[in-house]
Amino acid sequence: MPSRVVIMTGSPGCGKTTVAAQLAQTSPRGLHVPADVFWTFPSYPISPYRAESHNQNVDIVVALMRTATTFATRGYDVILDGIFGPWFLPVVAIEAQQAAVAVDYVVLAVPLEVALRRVRTRESHDGRDHVVRQMHAEFSKLGPYRDHVIDTGDLTPEQVVAEFTSRRSSGIFALDFVRVASKSTV
Repeated sequence: MPSRVVIMTGSPGCGKTTVAAQLAQTSPRGLHVPADVFWTFPSYPISPYRAESHNQNVDIVVALMRTATTFATRGYDVILDGIFGPWFLPVVAIEAQQAAVAVDYVVLAVPLEVALRRVRTRESHDGRDHVVRQMHAEFSKLGPYRDHVIDTGDLTPEQVVAEFTSRRSSGIFALDFVRVASKSTV
């Protein structure tokens, strides 16, 4: 089986970090890479939700993919969690192809009110409802990636992992690099 990275994405509050951590624990070589930490690396970061952050965001996605693919080629079962909207998939595809690593792209979804409620309970929330609303709206525009969605609203993290595992065997989450290249917008 070729090396593979699972990208667990969705809007803030969808459960991606919790599910990714649990999914990584299902394998003795499981490795969870939380993308949020990479946005803390720049000394003078631009908020990733601002238009002028585009170049910074692309650089961080490249670094994330190189980290994830390095571990994958060394035999780890890598689960990368973060906000990887379809707009970043051309960058993901380039990095994955260069490393000869396959990618499963999984979008977790919840109703907006559930996402807002979950995020409001976090210490770092700081009144960021506008970010949750913005990202929730962006992830509702999945186009050809609608089949990559798992609705997590009424499921426990364990049930989401089971749903992913069950559906993964059909290949439904596999990222088609040819299709990504034809939709390139980054």
